[in-house]
Amino acid sequence: MIRTGKYPRSICASCSFRGRSFSTTRQSQGPQHPPQTGYARLTNRGLISITGVDSTTFLQGLVTQNMFIPNDPNRRVRHTGSYAAFLNSTGRILNDAFIYPLTQADEPAWLVEVDKDQVPKLLKHLKKHKLRAKLKLRALDDGERTVWASWKNHSEPRWAAYNLESTSSSPFPAHASIVGCVDTRAPGFGSRLVVPGDGDLRTYFQGEDETHIAATGEEVDLDTYTVRRMLHGVAEGQSEIISESALPLECNMDMMRGVDFRKGCYVGQELTIRTHHRGVVRKRILPVQLYNDGLGAISSSSDSPVYDPTVDIRLPPAGSNISKVSARKGRSAGKFLGGIGNIGLALCRLEMMTDIALTGEASQYSAEQEFKVSWEADAEVSHGQTLKSGEVKVKAIVPTWTREFILAGIAKSSAANNHEGHRARDYVEQLEEEESQR
Repeated sequence: MIRTGKYPRSICASCSFRGRSFSTTRQSQGPQHPPQTGYARLTNRGLISITGVDSTTFLQGLVTQNMFIPNDPNRRVRHTGSYAAFLNSTGRILNDAFIYPLTQADEPAWLVEVDKDQVPKLLKHLKKHKLRAKLKLRALDDGERTVWASWKNHSEPRWAAYNLESTSSSPFPAHASIVGCVDTRAPGFGSRLVVPGDGDLRTYFQGEDETHIAATGEEVDLDTYTVRRMLHGVAEGQSEIISESALPLECNMDMMRGVDFRKGCYVGQELTIRTHHRGVVRKRILPVQLYNDGLGAISSSSDSPVYDPTVDIRLPPAGSNISKVSARKGRSAGKFLGGIGNIGLALCRLEMMTDIALTGEASQYSAEQEFKVSWEADAEVSHGQTLKSGEVKVKAIVPTWTREFILAGIAKSSAANNHEGHRARDYVEQLEEEESQR
């Protein structure tokens, strides 16, 4: 299994944020480029079981996603998994998660998938809110169930998702206790699967039709999956989605279908709803290209970074500030979150690092402007590695689907504002007319 790239997988979020990670080492050869069709064992993810008659309503009050089928008068429980987040009381993300219903269980039951290192912290959070709810919480042991990512680039439709209203049978083999969902975090990104035991994923789909969501193609390691994830601009885990700091919409959870804006109250809802209705999210997580040469070498028309496993670039510490390449020190343009090889993810100020104009005001963006991440030497040694000072240039890339989503939101907000403006003007004219008739 390839272990190059040294992408942080098992360190805590706070250490990663301070840059005490493997990601500053140099490698002559990075992970392979992800195949068009493949699957990966996600050994960095852990599972929590929630069972009991109150488990569904308990989760409903804690997560951004709806545990019931939307607009269903009978309030039927959803029968497919979904992407979601747990927030704190101020609306900041505690954990990004996938939540799966166990439909074959005798009583309501769910599996919650989060960063493996975050399982104890999330369990503590859940127990704090349990009160008298009739349910049981348990962290699953290693090997009890395994989380997989699977993808088939050539066959998955854009923004594919199961039809929650459908009564069709499960796409998974009837003989296997498998749960999962289409991963809606990016178009055609693939599927999430949780299977019993720790065997190979192919064993659960032997003899199944290729049209099923199954293990097709080749198995790749976790680093290769990470490359694919970053090429799609998808952040995952608390080393990239910083716990108690990141906001859901800045982490693209609105376009990733991780937030239901019409469900009832849940912890942290107020700030999320207010930001959504305000219609302007000035910072978002985007994929970035890392480079040392001139900006002219980077294509301005690409909607994805170009990954080259042979490029030798030292990665900045996670959480480093991004600034303009200029003599004058100005406002931070964003934060570098993590990377592998010559690509990464960063929280970017859209109107500084991209050509997207959110308001009618003048944009700060210039196509010729370059951005950089600089860091100082650190005497502290982590895992036998010493952090040395360095600098690398970064270019934010706006994927096509991200651009379309943002521009659609701007148009919708503008239309709503114009509508309110017309209503106010009509009301004033009506009052003036009534006054003149007196």
